[in-house]
Amino acid sequence: MGARDMQPWLQRSIAGVGICLLMGAAAADDALPDSLQQERLMRRYEQMVQFNLDQPYTLPSATIDSLMQRLSARPVGERIAGWADYFHQRGDARYRFGLAEGGYVSEGRLVDDFHTDCVLFFYRTTELGRSSSAVEAVQFAFGTRFYGATLEEVVSDEGRVDYDSPVHLDYTVDIIRSGIWGQQITATLGETVADEAGTDRYPPGTVHYVPKQKVRWAQLQDGDIVYFVSDEATDAGRRTREVGAIIGHLGIVEVEGGQVYVIHAASKGLAGFYESGRVVKVPLKTYLERVETFKGVMATRIEDF
Repeated sequence: MGARDMQPWLQRSIAGVGICLLMGAAAADDALPDSLQQERLMRRYEQMVQFNLDQPYTLPSATIDSLMQRLSARPVGERIAGWADYFHQRGDARYRFGLAEGGYVSEGRLVDDFHTDCVLFFYRTTELGRSSSAVEAVQFAFGTRFYGATLEEVVSDEGRVDYDSPVHLDYTVDIIRSGIWGQQITATLGETVADEAGTDRYPPGTVHYVPKQKVRWAQLQDGDIVYFVSDEATDAGRRTREVGAIIGHLGIVEVEGGQVYVIHAASKGLAGFYESGRVVKVPLKTYLERVETFKGVMATRIEDF
């Protein structure tokens, strides 16, 4: 399914609880009357939403809704970049790997606005940028991160989601190829080359990227998602490849004063630019020049629908 094919589904998925109930109904207990099935699914759905709204680990819904209103007239890419810059400007989100103790994956959360890794930062900023309210952003999170899943499959009675569900995309190349997070624009950034190292999951020659020395910076726009291809010649790159992954990091593009920046959740610092463990902003060209772990980029662009 391509990005454009996803758009009608995305519109339906954020219209309200109906899509979630339909998704869950197929897995409900057939012995229960339809009305009781729907009531039970509604309670589970509402619990999931409330578990991710106005909690100690989330921004207040009023704050979210207010900023959404101010950004509402802008194209979706600018809204996504606006949210990324908002978290950077706030400065109170700290890096925490999702699988670590207290991380969003371990806790089964869709939202944690004060502890994030690069994947959650990408999830959250794109969901906020594509939504018109805090509630809708939670709905969007469930509908995209667990596309095709039922409430019965991935949501507990207390509202926690199960990231071990097979419908959740654990590998970033699969995220890129799904079309759920935009159309792939890698080829517009320069001449692509095949990744000849590959992994057990992605055979050599099946993934294409633009080498970092040849990126056409002017082709990038606000809100583009940039994915960093690990260099197998480095220790960090080899470790990434050993777990089957090709992408080692990702971030959100913001264009400011003709300069292309990347905003991302950084687990490590970059001397002269930022400290570790926070959401940071740095010229993308500088980042690629300074960080030897990555040999090139891929990118996707979410469009208005």
